[in-house]
Amino acid sequence: MPERILFYPGCSFETAAGYKQSLQALCSRLDISMPHMASWSCCGSTACISLQGEKGMYPAARILAQAGSEGATMLVTGCNGCFNALRKAAKLMHQDQGFKERTRERLKQQDGLTLCPDLEIKHLLQVLVKKVDAGDRTRHPHVQKLRVAAYYGCLFSRPWTDVDDPEHPQMLDRFMQELGFTPVDYSLKTACCGAAHALAFREQTEMLVERIIRSMQDKQADLAAVICPLCQLNLESAQLSLGLPRLPVLFFTQVAGLALGIPRSELGLDKLLIAPEKI
Repeated sequence: MPERILFYPGCSFETAAGYKQSLQALCSRLDISMPHMASWSCCGSTACISLQGEKGMYPAARILAQAGSEGATMLVTGCNGCFNALRKAAKLMHQDQGFKERTRERLKQQDGLTLCPDLEIKHLLQVLVKKVDAGDRTRHPHVQKLRVAAYYGCLFSRPWTDVDDPEHPQMLDRFMQELGFTPVDYSLKTACCGAAHALAFREQTEMLVERIIRSMQDKQADLAAVICPLCQLNLESAQLSLGLPRLPVLFFTQVAGLALGIPRSELGLDKLLIAPEKI
């Protein structure tokens, strides 16, 4: 079967600061075909699963079945929460035959869908690392001077040891280096940013963000590159009320686009709360 990649945007992708624009620009420049799912819904993320258990897994299972019905062989998402939820549902169906049969029956009766057992689930970072050739980048000397702090968040490599080193991932660091940037090594690459807790526990979330940003700045980072909409929002917005020198927080797709010579106007940099003035 030929490879057919579908992109699952999730609830926060559309409104993320330039994420959609920069991904579209990259796909256009590199001739990557990755259409969005025609019909998608919320995956439930970690909150639904943690509060409702097996019942909370159903939204993610439904997405997998829907993607299969649309002919996908690989489902890609650019959100750590979605990536985690989709993989949990797929793994549980593989390990628990009872859950798999109950989910199969519910999908058939409620949505008219069937399970898709062979569907690959990938994070957008995993896909672009293979699709972007380092030789495509614009060899501008200024790029090499930019020090980039790669931030993975707490859900990309954990608990999935098949993705990257769970405690000290390197995939995004290597990607930045291949594109010509200088990655900085700091201690809080996988520390939690607070995720959706920022809505209800802003003060506590700002404490988490402050530790992360200080760790980056201690290593003289010029900017942070992130791979998740909630991580980007928290790391950027919390800085507005913190008494720190402000550090631009870009999506890794925006950083890659700059290295490939894509105009800033096509990457949604004007949507950022903290302007990347050094770029």
